[in-house]
Amino acid sequence: MNKKRIRQMDLALRRRLADRSAADWLAGREQLLARPEGDSYMQRFAPLFNGTRLRCADVLELCRPELSLLCPSDPAEGWLAYTYDFARRLLYPEREQDEPCAPGAVFFLSVLQVLFAAEGELLPHDPAYTFDFLTEEELADSACAPSYTKLLRQWKREYIYELMRLGLEVTPFRTLEHIAGVHHVALTAARALHRSGTAVDLALVSGAAAGHDIGKFGCRPGERVPYLHYYYTDLWFRRRRMTDIGHIAANHSVWDLEPDYLSVEALLLIYADFRVKQLHDEQGREITRISSLDESFQVILSKLDDVDGEKKKRYTRVYARLQDFERYMIDRGVDVTLCGGDTAPLPEKHAALMTDDEALHALTMRCVSHNIELMARLTGQRSFARLLELARGETNWRRLRAYLSVFESYSLYLHIPQKLLTLTFLYELLMHREGDIRRQAAALLGEIIAGFHAGYAKERPQGSRPDPRSTTDVEQWRLYLDKMLYPDHKLMPQHRRWISYALKFAVSSLLSHAPGREEHFLAPVFAYYRRPEETEDGVAFQLLDTAAALPDAALSPVHARELCDFAVFMCRREDLTVRLAAVLLLDRLHRLYPALPGPMKAIAAVRCDDSATLRWLRDDLLSGGGPLLLPEDVVSEIFLDNLKTATPWITKQANLRLLTDFARSGKSPALHIATHLSNLIKVSDRVTVRHSAGSALLELAPRLTADQRNEVAVELCRGLELGQQEFTKYIPDYLGRFALWLPPAELNEVLDDLHVNLSSSDSRVTASVLDTVGVIYEEYDVYRARFPETDEAYRRRRERLLGMLMRGLCGIDDATRQEAMFVLGRHVFGSQELSRHEKRRAFLLTERKLLAAHYETPDRELTFYYRAFMLGKLYRFITEERLFHGGFDFGPPRPVAFFPGTFDPFTLSHKGIVRAIRDLGFEVLLAIDEFSWSKRTQPYRVRRRIVSMSVADEFHVHIFPEDFPVNIANPENLRQLRQSFLGRSVSIVVGSDVVAHASSYQKMPQPDSIHTFDHVIFRRTEPDAVQADYSCITGHVVELTLPPQLEEISSTRIREAVDANRDVSNLIDPTVQEFIYRQGLYLREPQDKPVLRTEDLSFLPADIRETAAFLRTMLPRATAESLTELLQRCGDDVMVCRDADGTVLGAASYRCLDSQHLFARLGDPALSALVRQNAGGRALLLSGLFVPRGERQNDLCQLLVTEVLTLALSREYTYGLYCPLEGAASGYGRQILLLQGFLPIAEGSDTLAVDMRCPIVLSRNVDTAIKAPFSTSPRVLAAIGNAHRRLQASLTRLQPGSLVLSLSAGVIYHRLLQHITARNGVPADPVTPRVLGPDICVPYGKILRGVAVPNTVTKTLRTDKVYEPDLSAYSIEAYPDYSPLPDQVRTIHAFDRPVILVDDMLHDGKRIRRIAPLLAETHTPVDMVLVGYLTGMGRDLMEQLGYEADAIYYLPNLRLRFVESTLYPFIGGDTVRRSEGLPGGLQPAVNRILPYAAPEFTGMDQKTAWELSLCCLENARDILLALETEFRALYARNLTLNRLGEAVILPLCPDKGGCTYDISRAASSCLEGDIEVLKRMRPAD
Repeated sequence: MNKKRIRQMDLALRRRLADRSAADWLAGREQLLARPEGDSYMQRFAPLFNGTRLRCADVLELCRPELSLLCPSDPAEGWLAYTYDFARRLLYPEREQDEPCAPGAVFFLSVLQVLFAAEGELLPHDPAYTFDFLTEEELADSACAPSYTKLLRQWKREYIYELMRLGLEVTPFRTLEHIAGVHHVALTAARALHRSGTAVDLALVSGAAAGHDIGKFGCRPGERVPYLHYYYTDLWFRRRRMTDIGHIAANHSVWDLEPDYLSVEALLLIYADFRVKQLHDEQGREITRISSLDESFQVILSKLDDVDGEKKKRYTRVYARLQDFERYMIDRGVDVTLCGGDTAPLPEKHAALMTDDEALHALTMRCVSHNIELMARLTGQRSFARLLELARGETNWRRLRAYLSVFESYSLYLHIPQKLLTLTFLYELLMHREGDIRRQAAALLGEIIAGFHAGYAKERPQGSRPDPRSTTDVEQWRLYLDKMLYPDHKLMPQHRRWISYALKFAVSSLLSHAPGREEHFLAPVFAYYRRPEETEDGVAFQLLDTAAALPDAALSPVHARELCDFAVFMCRREDLTVRLAAVLLLDRLHRLYPALPGPMKAIAAVRCDDSATLRWLRDDLLSGGGPLLLPEDVVSEIFLDNLKTATPWITKQANLRLLTDFARSGKSPALHIATHLSNLIKVSDRVTVRHSAGSALLELAPRLTADQRNEVAVELCRGLELGQQEFTKYIPDYLGRFALWLPPAELNEVLDDLHVNLSSSDSRVTASVLDTVGVIYEEYDVYRARFPETDEAYRRRRERLLGMLMRGLCGIDDATRQEAMFVLGRHVFGSQELSRHEKRRAFLLTERKLLAAHYETPDRELTFYYRAFMLGKLYRFITEERLFHGGFDFGPPRPVAFFPGTFDPFTLSHKGIVRAIRDLGFEVLLAIDEFSWSKRTQPYRVRRRIVSMSVADEFHVHIFPEDFPVNIANPENLRQLRQSFLGRSVSIVVGSDVVAHASSYQKMPQPDSIHTFDHVIFRRTEPDAVQADYSCITGHVVELTLPPQLEEISSTRIREAVDANRDVSNLIDPTVQEFIYRQGLYLREPQDKPVLRTEDLSFLPADIRETAAFLRTMLPRATAESLTELLQRCGDDVMVCRDADGTVLGAASYRCLDSQHLFARLGDPALSALVRQNAGGRALLLSGLFVPRGERQNDLCQLLVTEVLTLALSREYTYGLYCPLEGAASGYGRQILLLQGFLPIAEGSDTLAVDMRCPIVLSRNVDTAIKAPFSTSPRVLAAIGNAHRRLQASLTRLQPGSLVLSLSAGVIYHRLLQHITARNGVPADPVTPRVLGPDICVPYGKILRGVAVPNTVTKTLRTDKVYEPDLSAYSIEAYPDYSPLPDQVRTIHAFDRPVILVDDMLHDGKRIRRIAPLLAETHTPVDMVLVGYLTGMGRDLMEQLGYEADAIYYLPNLRLRFVESTLYPFIGGDTVRRSEGLPGGLQPAVNRILPYAAPEFTGMDQKTAWELSLCCLENARDILLALETEFRALYARNLTLNRLGEAVILPLCPDKGGCTYDISRAASSCLEGDIEVLKRMRPAD
């Protein structure tokens, strides 16, 4: 040990002794501490550092001189034992006692602390001795960092580690080894989980693990340490105000696993404590060992007291929880052997590729993961407060119900402060306008109070007293009981009544959740019944109503007498509602205790002169159960009273009692009563009345005929269709149970009706339908007893019901999907009514569909909580089945039927095929492929969504993963397909026309080729269908046919119907129809891609004779001859524009000049000098532009100028001049050049000049963003042309004098076509029959989207620039709704062809940098990169990547680049990352112009940016106005936002944060508003 370390240790000891916690004990002994103040005091301990752990006894011997000075007499028990007990008393101070040796103990502990710190630095980490606490970096993100920092401070001040080290030598227990081992296991696993992306608070884990058994040092002699140390641990943390860590640390018993939901921090601690066990060797000494879970399970079973069958069952359940958690960690890449072999999270297999057992494991892990994430949201104070505020601000009753369900499921795990906050919120909800919400809130309030101190009840030491400052459950119950009986007088009278009415639900819930403690909570309630004379009428009514709702078990004889006395007294009150409530209560008491004197006497004496209802009720009760016969006029009066709002609800309740008793007589108008009851369910203003009416209707159902039942059921179904929650919300529960009284034929009709309504566009209707179906499914077992059917009919109907719930799970909107989750959790997997057998069958059918739905449905805020509710119920069911009922017998797997297709869209014909194959015993896998490259299809994920909705109710049908492309022409893909289902037969599903015509079947067979597979072939039965020859197939063939009505369905018919806005529910699934119309799909969308054709125009050099002939056609003969002579004398070159016939349409004369030839050509020394000064190199001289007058003059002139300028740029000319020859000057030519940035070279000069060194490039592509026929409309083209010229003029102001180069996307398209076809060795025009070249053309930018190159496989790689919402960054990703880029590249690789990559430009190469690694990873060969224009930077990049590159234009440098369409809102732009899309199929996008975003182009002042933005907005508005006018002329309807996709290829919508658009407005009108906003932002001059 070197001197430096000795000095450091000396300094550390001095600081430790000077610390207040030590200095107080050493006060007055400063002189005795002179020795430790020396510089080399710690040198004496150096020999102890010999590579082994220090012994406290050895250190003690070296400290004896100082100890003798501090304490002249040694402690009786010796210094080691005394110091150990002294340290324990520091943790848990006892009564005041004399500590004469305390200074010595403090000194000794301080020396040990310094030595152990040095030991930790010198020796390697030992999990049994050392604690690897968190680093500052790890602590930074922790919510409990302050508590953790305080814990570490107390760790030193209270000598906790030194205490544990002393315990190893003073006691026979190895407590340190256990605590350190638990800390090691828990923190090692937590760190690995944290790295894998799991939200885990490392400080909470470390602090709880380090302190979890600190309570063992607080147990007194004779106390049971294994049972009491939890109490002392909690006590230590509470006294030091570290309750956040203490809550986890003190609840680490295995029984703490019994609750269904625990935070990941609690699971880690219990898991670690479970694995680190104390064993005993042959001599009985403790040995600490980190065991596996199974080993630990056996150890604990052997140590538990009184292990009977029930206790072992409990323990098995908690052990299974730990097993699941360990499997979860393994899936997250955690090495649970703790050997440092952590990996990245294991890749997740797609549900369609899983075996049943794999799916069970994946679903179980998903439940564990979801619960962990949920507890992370609930246990954090900030996240919980946010959740509470979200619930408080929710206005939709269904959504609010979801939040209440979360609180209901997880209230057990809330901390006391969180429970207090929740109770306050629930009390507020007692004033909610919806009665069901008030009921649910009251019931939850009672449940939370009942479980206020819930959890594993820890044993307390004898004589310990509860903390008087703590809040108790009885206190809370007294508080809210009083607040509900006597609400604040400042509240509205209606709100006070609502609060009071909720009391009975709170009491009932409280008693049902507090078994064995009923009297504990009933005492405060019955205290209110003991002074009836002091009770006002309103309170008396609530007390009577509450008493009538008490469970029988709560009504002991003593309580019954109390209530009887109270009710008898209230029978004499004047208030009618009080007397009615008293009579109903007395009737119940009499039925419960017939011998009880008083009830019937009081009923007979009650005054009834003011109420016919009370009179009839009294007579009915006094009749002793005799039949009640009501006159017709009385029944009519009851009907009328029940529908009046003014009638008290208790009177309506009594009326319903009378009607029910009348119906029992068998002489009542049963149908009229039933109809009245069904109306009350829908329209009564009181929730209690609705529920009472529903119960009465169910009791009446057996007395109705089949026709009468059907009539009532139909009436209730019509009520569901209203979609108004005030009418429909109470129908499902009673319609569902009432429907089970219908005969099979009528029940099937009701299910048909529900099936139709499940496709409603109103989510309120679909939610009510799902609720109804859930009730029918849950109660369906009773149907067999009422209407015997065959097992097959029974099974099919049950599966149909379950399928309807699964349809909801894949519903069109969030609300439908959320309700389906709620129903599946409540009525299926969490049902108390449904038999275990039926739950098992439901699970076996839905297992993989539930898993697939989890991945496909985004977990938005509320959806997350709905899913948590469902998965919580599901996990509990899975665990119980696995542990105690033998698990799941999935049976032999079905053979696989692989059904590939574009499914654009998925039709009822496809669904018929799927059903037929499934019914043959196959498991059908629908592969939505991307190999029909000649078709114009919807994005992959849109089609996948359509397929998912279409087959959601079809069991044993799944969707093949998108990251596994299978090209049936690629044997390698087919081999991988076979390997994915080892041990199972794989059949390919195709139509007979595919076998007859597809090239894959015409190839020679080879191993794993399509010929070697079994097939299921659907034979076409049309008269002109070709008879297929299956002889090429060596596998087994099953041939099927479709019914004619299904075979006639085609995507062409669907598109035509959609264009005409007709109903297509007979062609596709009704839900899909709603989705298509809502998203604006298939509008004006041809099925086939248009084949790109060569352009009519060409630009080539011309000789002087051809030039002269052209000039004579447009100029006077003398002028033409003079110009020809000048051109010939000056040596200028001429470029002409020709059409397809060779006719010259225009010409441009130019010359490229070196500096030495300037004067010779210009003839002006001043001009030559000026050019030489500005050019800095060679210059381009434009001497004439010649285009005849006409509609195309400006466009042709622009194209000629672009060709000449790009030619000069490719030769690296840096300056441009326009100095026309005599007779060649033209106004249109000069105007065109001014738009390219040319300016007069000097004041008063006619010569124009431009700097060409760093041009601004503008891609003119708006016409390519517009659909046919609008893209060729003269009106639209004129608007586009005018807009382009205005934009050019605006861009010239960005950098005056710099070239603005306008490049036509049309010209680039058609020249690229020639390059591509030439490279692929195929003609540039389509040929028949089609002969394809060897390469595949892959456009990867915004070029060639939706078109096909002639005779070339063309597959677009859909990329886009995706901005973060705040525009702080962007990335190159897949375009919205398309597969991720890696999956798209895999699809391209599956074509098994060399790739020609195509884009409009290549400069910085962000797109190709993104896709190049993906191409390399899949070993996809790149033949060439072809682009519209290539810069010097882009060429350098191609050389780095090793790609051969070519371009239409080469530009050595550029200053800025603009794509015109991306500047125009609603026409183009770059997408913005949003979790939710916009209605109408619009995508949120950004145009980098004001007022949407700050322009991203550098060097632009505020005024220029504003002017450019205004120009772009006005241009976009004018183009859209032209489109809207043309659309109206063509289709006689307005082009609104929801139909924008009919005119624009990729309709985008400017993203404005959370603002939404009215999709019934026109895009131009939206832009008018944006222009107005922009004009308000005009910068000051």
